[in-house]
Amino acid sequence: MPTRKVFSLWCAVLVATAAVAFCQEEQAKQGAILTPDATGNCFEFDTEAIQGTIRLDGAYHGVSRLVDKRTGRQLIDPRYSALNLFKLMSVNQVMDQPRKMERTIRVNSRWVEVKWAASDGHKGEVTARYELPEANAVEVTVTVRSKGTYRAYELFMSSYFDKLLRPYVYLQSRDYARASGREPPQLVLPMVNDVFRGTVLVFPRDAHAARHCLDGRWDRNERSSPTVQMCPVRRYTHCLAFLADADKKVGAVLMSRPSHCYAISTRYFAEDEADRLTSYSAFDFSLFGEDFLPGTERSVKVGLAVIALDGDLSRPLKLYDEFIDQAKEIPDKPGLPNLKEKAQ
Repeated sequence: MPTRKVFSLWCAVLVATAAVAFCQEEQAKQGAILTPDATGNCFEFDTEAIQGTIRLDGAYHGVSRLVDKRTGRQLIDPRYSALNLFKLMSVNQVMDQPRKMERTIRVNSRWVEVKWAASDGHKGEVTARYELPEANAVEVTVTVRSKGTYRAYELFMSSYFDKLLRPYVYLQSRDYARASGREPPQLVLPMVNDVFRGTVLVFPRDAHAARHCLDGRWDRNERSSPTVQMCPVRRYTHCLAFLADADKKVGAVLMSRPSHCYAISTRYFAEDEADRLTSYSAFDFSLFGEDFLPGTERSVKVGLAVIALDGDLSRPLKLYDEFIDQAKEIPDKPGLPNLKEKAQ
């Protein structure tokens, strides 16, 4: 009899443990809880890996604070934000800037959403949903419902980080295309060079994508839109960009699918303050890129994750592979380049 009672108790403990584990797993799948502040425009998150703020109002909506708990480091430049919807552009035109457009918000304990209706300049509706799918990551899914006709439509999304963080990208080697992808990509830290000093470096997906930043869209200053010379250089291998501190201890990783993002741009790094282009470090993702017609509806996803590097700069590649697998829930648009998405 005692043996049967012990066995029953043991089974009960196993069932309870499994139930707790299942609940924890389901909670993790649902994402971190977002807590609104008194204004209802800022939402705090706090996980075992990161803490921060998602802001939906003002010019610098997006992730306005992102702290790596392991090091206590705030990664975002406090003047700006990450995953910020900056410009809506097309061939030789800037339609509008979400930073300045009227918006409405919807909130849930697990996600927050901001919607920009069509404006005089931009004939279409834009929706951005922010959520934390993992304890160390924030993702934004952007959906555009077009009511206009646009050639090479672009949403230019910017992320601004602490100036001490160094930008890294994986670029195609000289013989990458000829070798059908067998040539290993090169991890590059873009440094200041007199050839492109004063410009923003653009790493396109392919030859067609390289033309977009030179088609006049960056020369237009309607609606007080800032202009800058964009300089297309080598093509990216993976739609992956990350920043690391000088000791390579912590990394801030930005990711999307090649079919969602036709170019990555950055500010070159310089040790000397006088050689820097800006007083911050930054990456921009040029999203969409194909022609839009009235009725076109398209969604893209961008992820921002914080990881421990501990001197190993290959870790972002592993994270990127996981992101690509998960991001495949958003279907591709037919006819886009068949660039190898995954690192492995």
